[in-house]
Amino acid sequence: MIQGHRLPFRADIQALRGVAVLAVLIFHLFPDLLPGGYGGVDLFFVISGYVVTYALLARQAKDPDREMGFSDYFKRRLRRIMPPLLVALLIIAAISYLIYDKRLFHSFSGYSITGLLGVSNLKLISQQTNYFSPDEYLNPYLHTWSLGIEEQFYLIFPLIFLPFVRTERRWYFWLAAGALWFASFLLAWHWSQVAAERAYLSPLSRFWELATGVLLALAGVTSRFKRLLAKFKKFAGLIQVFALLLLLLSFALLSNKGSYPMPGVVLPVLASAVLLGFGAGTPLAVLAQSNGLQALGAVSYSLYLYHWPCIVFARYLFGSQSGFWLPVALLATALLTWFSYRFVELGWSRRASLARLGLLGGFVLVGLALFDSQAQRLRAPLGLATFSEYAWTANDPRPIQQLLPADVSSNDAIASALTASQIEQLAPGMALQLTMVQATGKAIAEERRHLFVVGDSHAGSLLAAVRSLVAAKPGLVGFVVTPPGMGGCSLLSYSFDPGRCSVYEAQSLALVKRLAKPGDRLLLPSLRLPRLSPRLQVASYVNPNTPVMGSHLEPALRGLQASGVQVGLLAPWPVYNVLGKQCLGWQQQLKLDCSQRRADFESDRAPALERLKRLQKRLPGLQIIDPINLFCDAKTCSNWRGTLPLYADHDHLSGYGSAALGSWLLKQPQFRSP
Repeated sequence: MIQGHRLPFRADIQALRGVAVLAVLIFHLFPDLLPGGYGGVDLFFVISGYVVTYALLARQAKDPDREMGFSDYFKRRLRRIMPPLLVALLIIAAISYLIYDKRLFHSFSGYSITGLLGVSNLKLISQQTNYFSPDEYLNPYLHTWSLGIEEQFYLIFPLIFLPFVRTERRWYFWLAAGALWFASFLLAWHWSQVAAERAYLSPLSRFWELATGVLLALAGVTSRFKRLLAKFKKFAGLIQVFALLLLLLSFALLSNKGSYPMPGVVLPVLASAVLLGFGAGTPLAVLAQSNGLQALGAVSYSLYLYHWPCIVFARYLFGSQSGFWLPVALLATALLTWFSYRFVELGWSRRASLARLGLLGGFVLVGLALFDSQAQRLRAPLGLATFSEYAWTANDPRPIQQLLPADVSSNDAIASALTASQIEQLAPGMALQLTMVQATGKAIAEERRHLFVVGDSHAGSLLAAVRSLVAAKPGLVGFVVTPPGMGGCSLLSYSFDPGRCSVYEAQSLALVKRLAKPGDRLLLPSLRLPRLSPRLQVASYVNPNTPVMGSHLEPALRGLQASGVQVGLLAPWPVYNVLGKQCLGWQQQLKLDCSQRRADFESDRAPALERLKRLQKRLPGLQIIDPINLFCDAKTCSNWRGTLPLYADHDHLSGYGSAALGSWLLKQPQFRSP
């Protein structure tokens, strides 16, 4: 058993914390330099399981007659976790409110509450969000997913451990923890193959990593384990060096391009267990005696809390291609980390009573909820038109009527999201989000032509383009079809998920087949590019055999063509690493990300165009409509025109951009006929 009246300081554990947070920091700053640096989180998980068990065993050894109750355990956990987290969330929320535009602030405001409640990972799972998705790179709360897993573990841990903390009952705990470890390990392996996002974010598939630390700490106080370590005493240093090299190798080799988190995370977990196990007796000198790693380990919690939002905000303000964002991010991270460690971790955390901590936590929760309710109130009225009805300028988000070209605005077109009962009449049994666009006061007549735009939120962003077309052609009725919630499930996509999108694919195509007549038109936004330029090299994009559609699409398109429906695919237009609004005014001159060379863009999208041409060969008559000349001049592609942005965010068109696309389509041969 552990002896003494205080918990012995473990220099090796402090140094390992420094290694873990340094790996995560490098990964977030330079993902190409250390693509597996996110494995530092796995090291944190093992350390957390080990330390919380080690601490309880030490206190039980100090006073064997005292029962270690739930209240004592939770007091220590709350004092350690909550004060720095409360302060960090308030600072992040305040900065995001000040510097983000309303729409971007609204997108992430809810994560402040889930971060406080320790369920950010569950929110990401519920939204079917990939941690590595470029959609999330401006989410300043994204890193709180791992804190959520640890907090969920801390809630479950005492239910398993505390009843069996005494020596004579500990074999029950070995049995329970071992069984749960094995079940979690198998679940993580299975989910990594079929639901990688869930495997990465779920506490069920991460439990085995924390349980590894728990079991290791429990074994470390047994005489049998000590005798086993003694047999390898001569080789302990060599074994630890090998484990450290294995840990560093995992940081270099892991990536999100293969199956993850399993089997890759086995490497950092195994290496962490070896380092912790042998470090209890013979800490690796190069780690334990490193002043730099000791300092990083001491501030690792505060550093983890602030490094990601500082990176996000600096990239947002200056652009990732600017020379300013990196020094600003590092300086802000250093200052906020020092403030949090010096005045919160070493100050308030140690002095705050649980009553005051609970009261402040309640006030913070209410304040963050008010932030989010304001976001919900401003977001709700926009509905389907979030992207396409407004230009999202800095001060004047003008409605679409002011954005339509003068020569078509006289014959006003209206768009209305149909109710569930109306959709049921048009498409019985279908769960779709459907907006109908028609000339004011005109009913749908059998002789009228239909234009169907089908896809995900990128199809939704074409609503203003459809209104332009309908306003210019009174005999046209438009239908914009998207999945409920507008998230994902483009019918042609490098990230097409059959398990999630096949039902929508079948239902949307069945709706078109039911309503379409000869001479009608189907328009599909297709194969949009990966948003961030370095991600254009991901295996799924460059591999010509990557599936980009479900089983229903090609047969359905062939059938529609046979019935006289004209099918068109919109070729990809440029995407950017900054929001449209970020390229207005002074920011346009500061951010190199606001434009790109046309030759570079055409080279980037060449694999996508080749995929479309291959589909065109199989479906003669399929039209590829390329709007590149709308978004690019002879040399440069820009995400703004004049004083208005073409994009509402990175790649969804703004109201102005969508209306401009509609005007451009009116000039194309395919749309000149009545």
